[in-house]
Amino acid sequence: MNPTHRVWIATLALVGFIVAFACRSEGNSTGFKAKPLASGELDAMQLEAAGRVALESAADAMERRDLERLRMLSRWVRERAQDVLFQPNDLSALDLAIGCLDHSVPPSEALASLKKLTSGKLLISARSVCSEPSQ
Repeated sequence: MNPTHRVWIATLALVGFIVAFACRSEGNSTGFKAKPLASGELDAMQLEAAGRVALESAADAMERRDLERLRMLSRWVRERAQDVLFQPNDLSALDLAIGCLDHSVPPSEALASLKKLTSGKLLISARSVCSEPSQ
């Protein structure tokens, strides 16, 4: 075998290795491509988890009648402008529960407003807060 043949064989072997490596790299892809996130943005899984935790925290604070925690959650949920964590009915229920606890909304008025809401995860907890006498 002359030196020219050796160079060609080595070149073809190297090209074959590169092609095989490139195909292998593409074949390992699962189809999931992580979307680069801007600072502060949540991906779908993080958004769902944040919303679930916020709703559970609000329901727990309503059960414990923890006015300060409810106010803090209200501020936190509203200040996350790029991500909607609570649906409008849940925000209304949160506001009404806060109003019942700080006596800025009469319980009868709050209960009437809560009856108008047809869905939401905080409705039952808010009704409970507004129907019980304040301590």
